[in-house]
Amino acid sequence: MKRLQVLPAALLLGCFSAFAQGGGELRFCLRSEPKTFNPLLVEDESSETIRYLTGGVLLRINRITQEIQPELASEWKVSEGGKRIRFKLREGLKYSDGTPFSSADVAYTMEQLMDPGLHSSTGDAFRSGDGKVVTQALSPTTVEITFSAPVANLVKLFDTVAILSAKSPQKEMAALGPFYVAERKAGSYILLKRNPYYWKKDAAGRQLPYLDAVRIDIEQNPEIEAMRYKRGELHLINTVSPAIFEKISVNDTSVRDAGASTDTEQL
Repeated sequence: MKRLQVLPAALLLGCFSAFAQGGGELRFCLRSEPKTFNPLLVEDESSETIRYLTGGVLLRINRITQEIQPELASEWKVSEGGKRIRFKLREGLKYSDGTPFSSADVAYTMEQLMDPGLHSSTGDAFRSGDGKVVTQALSPTTVEITFSAPVANLVKLFDTVAILSAKSPQKEMAALGPFYVAERKAGSYILLKRNPYYWKKDAAGRQLPYLDAVRIDIEQNPEIEAMRYKRGELHLINTVSPAIFEKISVNDTSVRDAGASTDTEQL
């Protein structure tokens, strides 16, 4: 069965490198409105896309190799059989509004995440016993989290915990990821702009991301989405039915090649 290459949020930053290195705006659609912009309350796919593109996490699971990679934390150590984890944080990082990042932000995030009143499914994954989760900011760049009982797959769970700022006036909208939410219109679109303080650089020392912006339109109708892709109004499309694929791939070798390719570096 033919279909377009599926492009989850985790691959967006690695795709269209030739396009992105010239700046500009990437455009694609979500089929539904994100239910929340609070990264601690994410449960749906649309909200997860926004969290992935804007949120900064201590550790990241590589979606291709499944290896754990350092992000905001440069080092970590698990002890007491999975009851305690200590992170060494990168120095000099800032949120999208210029607010400095420190261990106090990790402590604040964990306090919010584990608050029973928040009803966070992300936080539920860390609940290993009846005792309280204790987070200590040992220094501006060192933080230690202790659980009442061992937590299964403890390190990997931090891949979904976007670190909030304890001091930014923008609260959860202050971003440590490559983009921040600049504009949004309910039921219509979300505009993400390049985070001017994003800490990552490429091999040549150029600050990432290459893109200036990402515009995400809300479009429930797959026929309209496919038509806009065919007209060049969208740069990527996630997944389509075989019938729609045939319509938009007629006399378009690039679409047919994308349907057969699994190498994102070729996109």
